[in-house]
Parts: sequence; C-alpha cells; structure tokens
Amino acid sequence: MDGYYTGLLIVLSCIGLIWTVKGISKKLRLMVFFGVILMLAPVLVITGRMVWLPLISSVALVASLIVRKDVKRTEL
Repeated sequence: MDGYYTGLLIVLSCIGLIWTVKGISKKLRLMVFFGVILMLAPVLVITGRMVWLPLISSVALVASLIVRKDVKRTEL
C-alpha cells in the first residue's frame, strides 16, 4: 500500500474513534454507529482482512444498541 493511502486510513480510523467516544458521551446511537464503522473499516483494509468487512455493520449495530438514552415516559 502507498504511504499516503495508509495515512488516510489511519486518519479516518482516528476520526471514527473520536465519533464513537463523543457519541457514547452524548448517548447518540447514530453517531456511535457511524463511528464504529469508520473506525473498524480502515483497520480491516490495512490488515488485509477484506472478508470480514460485511460483519462491520452488525458490530456497529450492537455497539449502538448498548448506548441507551434515558427517556422519561409519560402516562396517558
């Protein structure tokens, strides 16, 4: 792989880590979902494990389901 290509993938992975941490702290499921995808996809591309790429979406879904926003339910 070219050095610039690897550098870009590392930057994208770091951005995904930042999005994941920020999404967990603000309890935003969609930000966690995209953050995990953005964090794991470049790692798998760099390591050459392209076979595992379809499983990233399910891992991201599970990670986003862990983050729960406490909602006060009102009784009607």
